[in-house]
Amino acid sequence: MKRIILFLSVVVMASSVFAQTSKQVNFSSLERKIEKSNSNLEHEKRSTRYKTWLSHGELMFDIYDAMTLSATTGMSISEFNIIVGTPKEETEKEIDGQMVTEYKMDRVNFYFINGVLEYWTFTDELVENPLRVAYDSFLKAKELDDKGRADKSLSENLNKLKYMYVTEGTSNYTKKNYLKSAEYFEIAVEIGEHPLVNYVDTVVIYYAGLSAQVGGDNEKAIRLYKKALEYNYGTDGNIYYNIFEAYSQLGKAKEGVEYLKEGFVKYPKNQAVLYGLINYYIAQGDDPQLVLEYIHQAMETDPNEPSLHFAEGTLHDKLDNTDKAMAAYIKAIELNPEFFDAQYNLAALYFNQGVKLLEEANKVPAREVDRYDEVMAKANAEFKKSIKPMEKAYKLNPSSPEVVETLRNLYFRFRNEDESFQKKYEEMNEIHQSMKEQ
Repeated sequence: MKRIILFLSVVVMASSVFAQTSKQVNFSSLERKIEKSNSNLEHEKRSTRYKTWLSHGELMFDIYDAMTLSATTGMSISEFNIIVGTPKEETEKEIDGQMVTEYKMDRVNFYFINGVLEYWTFTDELVENPLRVAYDSFLKAKELDDKGRADKSLSENLNKLKYMYVTEGTSNYTKKNYLKSAEYFEIAVEIGEHPLVNYVDTVVIYYAGLSAQVGGDNEKAIRLYKKALEYNYGTDGNIYYNIFEAYSQLGKAKEGVEYLKEGFVKYPKNQAVLYGLINYYIAQGDDPQLVLEYIHQAMETDPNEPSLHFAEGTLHDKLDNTDKAMAAYIKAIELNPEFFDAQYNLAALYFNQGVKLLEEANKVPAREVDRYDEVMAKANAEFKKSIKPMEKAYKLNPSSPEVVETLRNLYFRFRNEDESFQKKYEEMNEIHQSMKEQ
């Protein structure tokens, strides 16, 4: 799927450059062909012939090809200039912090990101929605062709049309026209289900659902996701979480959680599904043992999967079962020392224990000096336990502001105990300041 560009603000960064488009399209000739073809559709006898409708549909291909100047997404600018031609006007724009090159051509504008053609917009259509007109024409041709004489041609045309719909769906997704994207993808699926094509593209079904969901049509998204599941498309479990989210947006989380359960059984390593279950049961106030049962069930199948132990630790962490959370995080780290989240959560757990003990120490009466010193010693012991996993987390992700801030505080706390901590504090404080300035 093409990346999404957020069109929030557009700033023209460079002056326009004018050139002559090398790909010449005779639009006047095409307009005459359209007029003649439309006349045939209205003719009493010709309109009853399948060839009339087949020709009309194929003409729409010519129209679409002319409107796009035969360009295809994924073209580099150099390829475009050779195959399609140079633009009438070229402009460099900053669109939400990302540079985009706009090529203005006859009746269409093309947009390149990082030198690659991502999408286009029509500025003067010869025919409104030529792809839909082509599809309806081919369906009418099939209806009139009772002997199947045009099946081969129709099959080829429908396959080509399906590809065009996928291209337009992708383009509209990139432009954030999500509902339009869903519409194009869904028609591509419909074409694929036609007997003359007979190819179910589950990836397109999934993205039709995703487009609908991002666009806010959760009911359509659920229907399409379920359709993808009927063809055993799971995307490593993400689709189950998406269904749950769509149901939740409709106020039907109870219905959606059944898909989380199914998804977890099939894809126990999927973090979104697992956390979705955890958060749902906690929000509902249900027995967290229900989630632990799912986790332990998955562990029976894959006892050495660190993400499962991490998930167990996360659940115990949420429930303030500190000792069990620590044990689970430590196990996850033993299985995968490079597991950033486990390292960070373990460090945070120690750190938070230190904070709790500090709060306890502050409540000790001033006269109970020994008691105060005892609690403070315990707090500092917890803070020191936090340093090693937090330093490991920093090595794994040095750009995390949370890690940098925590280490800065830890080093500052112990700077008078050891010169190395003073030096580390100075280094981390410098990093912290540079992050704030960015």
